[in-house]
This record gives sequence, C-alpha cells and structure tokens, in this order.
Amino acid sequence: GRLSLTYWVCAFSVNQHCIICAGNPLGDVDSVTGELYPLCDCGLPKSWNTTAPTTSSGRSIDCEVNKFGDMMKLLSVSDPSFGQVIAIDAGFDIFTRAWCVAEMAAAN
Repeated sequence: GRLSLTYWVCAFSVNQHCIICAGNPLGDVDSVTGELYPLCDCGLPKSWNTTAPTTSSGRSIDCEVNKFGDMMKLLSVSDPSFGQVIAIDAGFDIFTRAWCVAEMAAAN
C-alpha cells in the first residue's frame, strides 16, 4: 500500500550564483543578446567541477552542481520502482529556471 512508499525530499538548494558569478571560463554568451554573461565581485569562494579536493575521477568534492545525475542514477539502480515527485508552484515559475528544467529532464 501507500504506507510502504519511500520518498526522498531534496531539501537542499544549490547556490548557483556563488558557483558561477565570478568567472566565465568558456566565454559563454546570452543566447538572445549575444553578450558575454556579466560577472560580479561578491567575493564568495568558488568550487568549480575540478576544484580540489577531487575524487579519483578528477571531479570536485566541494562543487555543488556536479552530483545530481549521480544521485538520480544511484537511487534508480537501488530501487527499480524509484520515481520523482515534483512540487510545482502556483505560478509555474519552476519552468523558468534552467536548473529545475534540467533536473526534470534528467529524471525522466
């Protein structure tokens, strides 16, 4: 029955601003304006995908944005009936956030 279902609640937010705000190493541009993404000087420490310390595969342990795919794979392999429940706000703002859309696509 329903009481035997287990839910994983992802209650931790990734502060994407502090990950990407001080650098644009690939020279990425806005797809509409063609302008380079602006940088800020907030001074928060950054942890890129290759920032030490790293795993044996070279991926940063401290980086917050490189683990979602691994977690989805682990959960789906661990439990064949694994599924994802998405809470959607009344204004459907979740669909305007690239990271949220990427997570929904990865979970599909």
